[in-house]
Parts: sequence; C-alpha cells; structure tokens
Amino acid sequence: MAEPVMDVRRRAAQRAQEVMSGALSADAFREEFADVDDRAVAELLDLMEHEPARRGLLGGGESAWENYRESMREIIDSLAE
Repeated sequence: MAEPVMDVRRRAAQRAQEVMSGALSADAFREEFADVDDRAVAELLDLMEHEPARRGLLGGGESAWENYRESMREIIDSLAE
C-alpha cells in the first residue's frame, strides 16, 4: 500500500534536515526518494545534486552557499506544512 502523500512529504522534510545537519548523506536521501513523484521533493533532489562548493578554487563562495542553504530551508518548510 502506498504511503500517503503528506507522510512522504513530512518524512522528506525530516530527512532533508538530516542532510543539512550532516547526519545523512545526500546520496542516501536520493536513494530513499528517487521514485517519489512530488515537485518539492524533486526540487530538493535537484538542489542536492547541484550543491555549490563552499570553499576552494571552484567554490561558489560563502554567498552562494548561504543562498543554497536558504533555498533548502524554504523547500523543507513547505514540505513540513
């Protein structure tokens, strides 16, 4: 039996918070939610796929990193509602 949409969204929000805190890898999140047909979850997957480097030669810098984190938080908040 399929999991209700709201339960999937709430679980995705919780797991994405774990990714942001470093408790879960983005790869594990992608595996868990690869087959979920939800626009917000797809946006999270896309953001995780294109996470900017925080530092380094090819890094987007602190500003790009903060914008990325804010985008993640906004999507997580929309999923948790």
